[in-house]
This record gives sequence, C-alpha cells and structure tokens, in this order.
Amino acid sequence: MDYSHRFQVNLAGMIDILSNHLYDEKDVYIRELLQNATDAIRARKKLEPSIEGKIHVSLSGKADEKTLILEDNGIGLTEEEVHAFLATIANSSKGEKKFEGQEANDFIGRFGIGLLSCFIVSDEIVMISTSKKNNETTEWRGKADGTYSVRKLETETETREPGTQVYLRLRAGLEDHPECEETEYLINTLKKYGSSLESTIIIEKDGYEKRINEWTKQFSDKATLFSLSREQIIRYGEHLLGTRFEDYFLIENTSGRTFGIAYMIPYTVQMNAVRKQTVFLNNMFVTSEANNVLPDWAFFAECVLWTDELQPVASRESFYKNERLTTVATELGAALKKGIETLPEKALTKLLMTHYLGFKALASEDAPFLQLIYPYLTFRTLNGEEKLADILKEETTIYYTFSVDDFRQMSDIARSSGMTLINGGYSYDTPILAQLNHLLAETNFVLIQPEEITDKLFPMTLEEEAAYQPILREMNEMMAEFDADVTIKHFEPQSLPIIFIHSTATQATRELERAVEETSSVFSDILESIQKEQAPAPLAHLYLNLDNELIKRLFTSGKTVDELSVIVNVLYIQALLLGHYPLKRKEMELMNQNMLRILEML
Repeated sequence: MDYSHRFQVNLAGMIDILSNHLYDEKDVYIRELLQNATDAIRARKKLEPSIEGKIHVSLSGKADEKTLILEDNGIGLTEEEVHAFLATIANSSKGEKKFEGQEANDFIGRFGIGLLSCFIVSDEIVMISTSKKNNETTEWRGKADGTYSVRKLETETETREPGTQVYLRLRAGLEDHPECEETEYLINTLKKYGSSLESTIIIEKDGYEKRINEWTKQFSDKATLFSLSREQIIRYGEHLLGTRFEDYFLIENTSGRTFGIAYMIPYTVQMNAVRKQTVFLNNMFVTSEANNVLPDWAFFAECVLWTDELQPVASRESFYKNERLTTVATELGAALKKGIETLPEKALTKLLMTHYLGFKALASEDAPFLQLIYPYLTFRTLNGEEKLADILKEETTIYYTFSVDDFRQMSDIARSSGMTLINGGYSYDTPILAQLNHLLAETNFVLIQPEEITDKLFPMTLEEEAAYQPILREMNEMMAEFDADVTIKHFEPQSLPIIFIHSTATQATRELERAVEETSSVFSDILESIQKEQAPAPLAHLYLNLDNELIKRLFTSGKTVDELSVIVNVLYIQALLLGHYPLKRKEMELMNQNMLRILEML
C-alpha cells in the first residue's frame, strides 16, 4: 500500500541557508531592506501619485548594543499580508510580490526571503507596519530559530502615517560588517544599493539628516538621463566607477526597457579580461560585475545599465541566462556600434588607438563594423606605419603578405618595383584586408606570396647563361645539403646583391630540423619520425643579382668554383642572418669553415 508523507522542513536550517549561503555579498540584507521599502512606496504611489517616497535609516546605541532602524512611508502591510509575505517561504513559483489589487511588474523582489537575510546580523527582527488600506498597525517579530509572532497594536490612527519600520538588534562580534559599526560605512552601503532608487534615502548622523541619493537618482530616469549635460554624465561615471572618462554615449535596446551609459575606457585592456558592467534592476543595484549583458567584444566600454526586463536569479545578484538576456545583449551590442558612429572623428581615432587590437579583432569578423572604422586602421607598409585612408589615396591595387617573414623577403624587390605592399602578418590584418576586397569596389587587395615576386627578376642573357651555368651546377650540388639552390638573375635595386626566397613549408621544415637538434634524445626521436613522414619541402632560393657590382666582379674574377662557393656560402649565411632565421648546426659549421677559408685566401 502506498502512503503519502509530508516533507519535514527545518525552518531554522532554511533561514541559515537563506541568510548565510544564498548571497555572495555580506551586506546584502541592506539591499533587501531597501527593496522592501521601495516596493511598498511604489505600491502607495499607485494610490497616491503625489506622495514623495522617503526611506529613513539610522544606527543607534553603544558598542555591542547597536540597533539598525529602517523606516519608509510606503503602503504598509495588513495582518493578512504579513502572514502571506513573511510567514510563507517561496510562496510563489515565480517569486513575485503582489499587493492586493495591484500588478507585480513594478516591484523589485519579494518580502519573505529578503527580510530573512537580516538574520545575517541579527537574531531578532521586529517589523511594525501601518497599512494604508485599513489604518491598522501590525507588529511582526521573527527569530533566528524559525519562530515568529504577530500582533495588532493599538495606535491613534489619525496621527500614525502609513509605512513600515524595521528594527534589527545587531548581535555582537560583527567585525565582517563595518556597516553595523560605523555610520560612514553604512552610508557607503546605502549608496551602493540605493543610489538609483527614486525614493529619497535619508540617514541620520550626529543628530543631522543627510540625503544620500538626491543627485544620483536622476540618472535612472531615462528621459532625464538623455537630457543631462556632458559634464554631469562624466562626473557620474567618476563618482560611480572611480574613473575619469573622457568619452561616452547613451545606449538603449529596442524595447527601451534597458538603457544606460557606455563609457569608453581610456586605457588599454586585455581582450580576454573579464567584462564588468554595472546593472540596476528596477533601479536597485544588482551587480557591478555583470559579464553577459553585453557582447564579448564590448571590452572597450564600461557601462552603467538600468533595466526592468531581465530576470534575476534567486539571490538577485546576477541574471538568468535565458533568451531574453541573449536578446538584450545583442541589441545593446548594436546600440554600441551605433554609438561609436556618433563619436567625433578625434574621439573615434583616440578610442581606436587605445583599443587597437580589440577593434581589429571585431572588425575582422564584423563587416559593418569594418566599414565604419577601416579608414582609421593603420598598417605596416614599406614606408612604415600608414593609415589606410592615406594608402587608398595613392593606389587602387594594394598587395599584402600573409606573414611578417613573407613581407621581409619581398620588401626590397617590392620597393624597387614601386609596389604598395602591406605587411599582413600582424594580428587580424590578413582577414581584414581580405574582407576589404568585398567592401571597397574600387580597390583591389591582392595576397602575394614570395615566390610570385620572382617575376620581377630578369633572366641572364644567353651568353651569361653559357658562361655561368656550369659554375651554378657545381654550386647547387654543394648547396643541396642545405635544401637550397643558387640562381643568377638581373634585378633592381642594383645595390642589393642577393635575395633569399623560401616558402612557408620550407621554413616549417627548417624549424623542425632545429627542434630535432636542440631537444633531448627522446623527443628528437619523435620529431625525426614526424620529419620522415612529411613530404619533402621545396627548395629555398638564393638569387644573386648580376647587376650588383659585388656579384658581377665575383663571377668575372676568374676564381675557381671552389673559391666562388666560399663567397656564395657566406652570402647565403648573411641572407639567413638578415632574415632573422636561426642557423641550423650544419649552417653554423658552414659559416665557420668559410670564414677560415677566406682568411686563408687573403
């Protein structure tokens, strides 16, 4: 026979979990108190639109006997609402708060779990609430052991205003909670959570009252925010985020329910750095470390956002990763791009230079963004760093290389030929230049390999070939050991005696051979087996310039092939060193041997 059993709930244990383990922030109970007060005021405003919401906070008493008091002039709670909101945990599957006859959309959170967080700092919570609906005053006392009591208080209804007071008798030994010890720390905590709340937060200190969000709350109103001066918004960024920003723009998503300020970070940040954005939900501070409300590429912006459409997790310290969050992040990303377009050219250029690598990464994958910023991108050319807009003024056909090494091999010949050559070997340059072919119809960007530039080299005459080919044949037999061959050509500039051209595959083979030489026997055996499995790489080519005075004199000097090869070998080693290629062991030996031979020939 089946029996049904009821779950046994340890309420004291539940309270411990909710108050000590649900939240990351130790001072989150302050947020929960502010949330409850704000929701109550919003509920009253629906009945009395002209009411000015106020939240009054005070910290009184001597050391180890302090009491934190928070009171509001909100709608208050009836006895039935006290039981519904404070005595039943997780009453709604959606965690909504709904006052009788009112919708829940305008409210921040729920009473039950939030108020229980106060047990973080107190063993007893006392709440006295006067309801606007029936003018009755109800006292609720909750204890950390999971018990509570409710009673009606006899008051003079004509003199007691609607609202709620919460009293926390703070326990001793709260060293981790400076806001419970010093009013200044309490003020900072109230500013953190309540700076954007529309109700005025007043704290009592040394017999005086101080309004702590009077200036900052205006930024949470979209209409007001979009009408504020530049200096006010810059000042707000410095106040809230601790940085003096120079540029910003305002953003909002399609629905207009998520909006804010995108401050341009004035210093270089790593692209893989954690994105941290500050977000307020229904004007209540949620987090300053949101990393999923903007696209990953938005590394250059530090944003302050206000929203009423994202769904918070149970602790209300972040947001559920759902379809709505994805949509909002995408729409804010589009707003960021549009905002960049509105920046003055000087500000855009400065922003680009500050976050150059990140902007290139974004442009390499996003054609519309590339269309926006390509004139401001700089590339390494034969003339040094040049802005693309300036390069495009001069040429309609622009060549670019795949790697820095390819650029180095071709630069001398390209310069003498009058080519416009871009070094595409730096991060994201090659994909950007390839994309520009589709964006700029009047300009042709051509990826060129070192082997292709050899059409700029002119062959020997028949007489020269008859004279020098036998010598070259013998030289190349000796150079075969080094996977290279020697060829004589005519080319410009005449001052250049040699050029060294090799393919990517040839360079990869060189690196593998060097790795075999430099690693331990175990790893060298593995590398050698890999080396044997690879297809033979094409030969590297050493081109000698017969128009160069040194090469011309060398081959007309009447020297023997053995003597000529000494000079050619030295030129080969020189070409490797000029190309920044580390020498293999046998090339080091070749250099030393030929230097000795030169000494003997002198």
